[in-house]
Amino acid sequence: MPKNSLSNEQGFTLIELLISMTIFAIGMLAIARVQLTAIKYNSSSNTRSVAVALTQRVIEDIISWDNDSTAFDTTQANVVYDLDTNSAANTLSIPGAGTYSANYNITTTLGSDLVVVSVTVANTTGRTMTMVTSRRRI
Repeated sequence: MPKNSLSNEQGFTLIELLISMTIFAIGMLAIARVQLTAIKYNSSSNTRSVAVALTQRVIEDIISWDNDSTAFDTTQANVVYDLDTNSAANTLSIPGAGTYSANYNITTTLGSDLVVVSVTVANTTGRTMTMVTSRRRI
């Protein structure tokens, strides 16, 4: 009597191979989607980090101005701050992060030595970062 050769076969059938390849492909697509989402959020985080750093730089610069500066004598609104002193443009382009511009407001309280400084940095995508601080004029 001839032996059943199929019962002794080892390996995978074509259907088993196709099912395993399909499951593998679905898993790889899910990993690719997670990777794309991570890249998008990293880019957004980079843009915000640059905006925060620029805003901090501008506000520290304004606060460091001399007490005799005429900028603190009266209230000023939406004054353009020159982010790039090395060129004619007031904007600063940072590779991989975008182009940024900055405005500041100075509010001088009458009869007081308190000055409130507000700085807003915006990039070309419309994201803004605003910081407010105060200083005393002595």
